[in-house]
Amino acid sequence: MSDKTTILLHVGTHKTGSTSLQKTLDEHRDALRAAGITYLGTGGPYPNLYSAFLPDPMAFVWNVHSGLDEGAIRARDAETLSDLEQDLAQARGTTVVISSEYLSMLDEGPMTRLRDFLGRHGKLHAVYFYRELHSWISSDSQQLAKAGLRVRPTRYDTAIQRLYDLPLRLAGVFGREATTFVKFEDAVKTGICDALLSRFDLPTLASLGLSERHDNESVSADAVRALFLYNHLNPLGSPTRDEREVARLRKLPGGKYRTAGFWPQQIRDYAAKRKEVQRRLGLRLAPPETLPVSQGPDPMVEELLRMTNRHLWQTSRDKAGR
Repeated sequence: MSDKTTILLHVGTHKTGSTSLQKTLDEHRDALRAAGITYLGTGGPYPNLYSAFLPDPMAFVWNVHSGLDEGAIRARDAETLSDLEQDLAQARGTTVVISSEYLSMLDEGPMTRLRDFLGRHGKLHAVYFYRELHSWISSDSQQLAKAGLRVRPTRYDTAIQRLYDLPLRLAGVFGREATTFVKFEDAVKTGICDALLSRFDLPTLASLGLSERHDNESVSADAVRALFLYNHLNPLGSPTRDEREVARLRKLPGGKYRTAGFWPQQIRDYAAKRKEVQRRLGLRLAPPETLPVSQGPDPMVEELLRMTNRHLWQTSRDKAGR
């Protein structure tokens, strides 16, 4: 194995430009290969790599909806790792880029196994994009509403993990010197892909005369709230779910979706954790006093859900009394 092989493992997190990065690298893989950069994967997360390192693959929501049983999933994942090893051997001597935003969610044990698996094939470096708390919650809420996986906004506890628990875990597993943190708000100014490539002194898209893809469709605030309610009444996989209706709701016009804000105790928690990741990892985040204060993430959504649940409860009572 050549000592010149470098593996850049982009591990997310979600809602920090991962889709644009993957689609761009996929579209320009030939030009990048000529420049010494090998992209392994597709125009999305590297297929099944996250699943392959899960102790229980059925804990992954997309495995549940795949239609495969656990045995078939494990066989598929074993084939994924075998193919990846072959591809890494063929890419020897280049800079290899592998991307899957799901990988950042691995626990310490599985993440260590991933590190050891890839580390046999070259010098490994983990890359993590992070995003300001309020905008990340708004973007993640919107994305999961569109996917049918959420009936209310993303919780603070989930969001702060992306700024505190996950970065600290990554640095602990890969080592601080082998972990690079890139702020999303800075990266979008030059392009997510070029923000990654330039960090490692690699040829950028701009230097190669190439452009970056931007593919993530945003929807309005009214669309997000309507989708929350629709997902509540017609969960993903249920026989009552109509994808044509989902498509119609996604097109509702209106302004940008933003969650309302944070409780005072959440802002205090953020302040303490922001200080620690700034000191230990160099993350640059907005001061706590700039966060909007609220008594809930989206009062309108909560009221809609309460009204709907009261209606469903009354309807079930009426039917039972007949």
